[in-house]
Amino acid sequence: TSGSTSRPKGVMLTHANLMANVKCITHDGLHMTGDDVGVSWLPLYHDMGLIGFVLAPIIYRTPIVFLPPLLFLKRPVSWLQAMTRHKGTISFGPNFAYALCVKRIRERELDRIDLTSWRVAGCGAEPIRPETLEAFAESFAKGGFSKNALLPSYGMAESSLAISFTELEEGMKTFSVDGETLWAENVAKEVPDDHPRAVRLVSCGRKFTDHDIAVFAPDDAESATPLPEDHVGELRIKGPSVMKAYWQDDERSREAFAGGWLKTGDLGLLHDGRVFICGRSKEVIIVNGRNYYPQDIEWEASHVEGVRKGNVIAFGARDNTERDRERVVVAFEVQDVPKHFDPKDLVQQKQPLVTAVRKAVLDGMNLSLDDVVPLAPGVLPKTSSGKLQRAKTRELYESGALLERKSARDEDKLSVLKEAAKSQLSYFKPAVLGGRKKS
Repeated sequence: TSGSTSRPKGVMLTHANLMANVKCITHDGLHMTGDDVGVSWLPLYHDMGLIGFVLAPIIYRTPIVFLPPLLFLKRPVSWLQAMTRHKGTISFGPNFAYALCVKRIRERELDRIDLTSWRVAGCGAEPIRPETLEAFAESFAKGGFSKNALLPSYGMAESSLAISFTELEEGMKTFSVDGETLWAENVAKEVPDDHPRAVRLVSCGRKFTDHDIAVFAPDDAESATPLPEDHVGELRIKGPSVMKAYWQDDERSREAFAGGWLKTGDLGLLHDGRVFICGRSKEVIIVNGRNYYPQDIEWEASHVEGVRKGNVIAFGARDNTERDRERVVVAFEVQDVPKHFDPKDLVQQKQPLVTAVRKAVLDGMNLSLDDVVPLAPGVLPKTSSGKLQRAKTRELYESGALLERKSARDEDKLSVLKEAAKSQLSYFKPAVLGGRKKS
């Protein structure tokens, strides 16, 4: 697993799991043919890159063009150039990749870009923002990109990779709901897109053949009573792609299943049979009986001038004065800082920005923030796949260490090395000393 909400866990997948999911992706989802060409810059040590762009193409004998991930991050236009040069038809990326292209690729770089062959532009692995994909489609339409190529998807390592895809050539479909009803009652009430309280949810499509998706109350320990459509609950899945267990972790493996269904930990709903994701159950912030999703808070804060878009984390923290209450905190990276600065002084230096963030969240969601923490660029912790780590940010905040960080790189590099060493030791120790568990 990526480790965005907790320590990364090993997922045990059989050959049958992988074959089932590869069939879902290539046959049911993408209708791949001998004419397809894949292009990928995704890291091969994560499921989307490894299963989606190594195992699946090998099994279906589809040619794939690989770019180093760092090349894309340094020069996002290299992705589009590769699609042009090799007449790529299929490529996937997280939401941030599409946002990075819009932000960093200049109009003059589009002169030799031809994206007319790109029939599937998949998006997944993190929350999908409709505004991001719309901006991408609009920005690169002159290069031949079709908005109908957009294919939002839903998946996780515990299901090998993919759980649901939108239909081919359908493009991105959204469902606008009343935010007040969503947060207060956990019910999706449809409203027009321009409604003042509208929250736009992105469709991640329908379930694959031979697989099931249902929504249950998070406390339904036996998955006995599925919730009706348009009601928010925990998404649970079953089918041949679903993992057997977590590696050498019997307790978490037992907790992962309820009545034969895998508990995804994602809160969402079904509408017309389509999957819509609201957030992670571990990350929901409860204020006065209402559920607030961090992504919605982060989106409001990201629009403030001076805040680095895509580098905002909202979370609930312990309130030492009121045991039953969560403090709502937003930590964000600022766009610029002086060459020599003390991280603790940023709160005072960026006070107008802090005030603007508070106002944006209050106006957009009628939610008062308890604390707003401005940080230098590169301070917020991320996983190796680029996902923001809310749980780790909360831990750093509560320990007081968040305000002392000048950069995440050095601290996280040491952490990664320690974890790698632990992982290697846990694997080789039984082999050397004997007594390896059978699985």
